[in-house]
Order: sequence, then C-alpha cells, then structure tokens
Amino acid sequence: MTLIFILGPTASGKTKLSVELAKKVNGEIIGADSVQIYKDLVIGSAAPTEEEMQEIPHHLIGIRDLKDEISAGIYIESALPIIDKIEKSGKTPIVVGGTNFYVDALINGLSPVPAADEETMNTFEEEFSRFSTEELFAELQQTDPEWASKISSPNDRQRIKRGLFVAKTTEKTLSEWNRMGRINAYKGDFLALGIEMEREKLYERINLRTHIMLKSGLIDEVRAINGKGFSSENCKALASIGYIETERYLKGKITSIEELQELIAQNTRHLAKRQLTWLRNRDYVLWKKPEEILELKF
Repeated sequence: MTLIFILGPTASGKTKLSVELAKKVNGEIIGADSVQIYKDLVIGSAAPTEEEMQEIPHHLIGIRDLKDEISAGIYIESALPIIDKIEKSGKTPIVVGGTNFYVDALINGLSPVPAADEETMNTFEEEFSRFSTEELFAELQQTDPEWASKISSPNDRQRIKRGLFVAKTTEKTLSEWNRMGRINAYKGDFLALGIEMEREKLYERINLRTHIMLKSGLIDEVRAINGKGFSSENCKALASIGYIETERYLKGKITSIEELQELIAQNTRHLAKRQLTWLRNRDYVLWKKPEEILELKF
C-alpha cells in the first residue's frame, strides 16, 4: 500500500481534492496541519466541513485543545500509528499537508535532539515570555543563523523558541542536530503530489476564501477564543494568518473589516508564495494539476 501526500500552497484546494481522491482509492485522510488539529480553530483554518468528514474518515483534525502544545515530534507520534492502522485495514492513507514541516518530518524523520525535562522547559518558557517574538528572532539570528533562515515567518514564535531552547540546553545548535541521522521517518512507499495551479488563479482563490471566512464568522470565532483566555501570546496557532489579524482588529489596531480582509488576503498570498518556494525545493514532490491527480492510476 502506497502512502499518498497531497501538498500545495494554502487555498489550492487540497481538502476537496483529497476527499475526491479518497473516494477513488478507498482512502482515509490524515491531516498534517498545525492549526486544523485544534477543536476551536475551524473557520480561520479552513478546516474540512462536517459533510466532508462524514463522507470520508478524517484523522488528526479538530482533536486537540488550545492548551495543548503541538510539535513535529508530537505530530509524528500521532500520525505513524494511524497510517499503520489504515494500511493494515487494506485502505489507502492520504496525508493532506498544510504544515509542510510536518510532512517533511514524516518523510525524512526528525533530528535526534535529546528530550528536556518539564522543569527545564518551564524555566526557559518563563524566560522567553519576557521578550517579544521580534527580539527572540534577532537573538536566534545570532545564535543559529542557519535555523533562523529556514523559518518561513519571523512571527513563528514556536520554531524560534525551539531553536533558542536547543542551543541553550544542549552543546549544539538545532542546525547541527539536524545534520545528524534522522529518526522516526515513515518507512513505506509513498507518492507526494503537489497541486499545480497558475499563480493568478491561486491568488483569486485566496481573496475569495478570505471573504468567505469573514462572512462565515471568523471575527466571532476569534472573539470567543479570546474570551476563553487564549491569544497569539499564549497559543502558537493563534499567531497564524487570519487569526492574528482578526485579534488585532478586535483590539482596535485594525479599524475596518475592509482593511482586515485585505490584510489577511495579502499575508495569505505572501505565505502561499513562501510555501511554493519551499515545496519546489523538495525533490520528492511530483507536480500535477488537480484533474491529472484524479486521473492517476494507483
């Protein structure tokens, strides 16, 4: 049984395509998205609809509480047993990428960074909390410039803290650990399919999706989450595009819904461009148009 990956930039239609493909190949879908994995993050994460999840079994979507920390290591520990179970049932596992780092970790494994005890982690978490993301990123650029250059967004506080934490608690930078032998990679055959789409069409889809998210209640979703005590300051997922801009709108830092919509769309277009660049540099991705993917013989 071949594991299938459906990859592509945000708003390229991965969810819909994966459902159609799963029907064709008797598959089950495994999310690989660091935002969709949370229960409360539905509209802003463009999570699969209830109808889509009823049509095809979905895994690792809407299962975690916002207080739970998610990392590539935690994701792999969750995903590998599910893949194994699906394969043993005679079905085809389909991993749908949203967080490309998770996909890459599944394919290539993770570096063997030693685990830290909870007390050490809490001590550094308290230290990091005293600094802004911008300040931490500047320190990381000095401490581990190689790792800093691989972070797609200077607002990715979790990956910035990860680089600093490893450098401060081990005798090596995270970049040095990453050059060592990898562990916990998927060991079976796989086919990684990237969705090929014209840039102009992709940007049109991004603009439309942003409009739909706001019409569907994104602002109310973020207001409710903030009301539970979660924000971009204490939950990494809420620093993702769509959520962080809406949080700023609720704080009065963005003054109109029109400005909010344009900013989310603009930042999403920039993200899509970075994602495409990253994926194009992965030689394991086979690029196909959506209709060509559905025509493949598996």
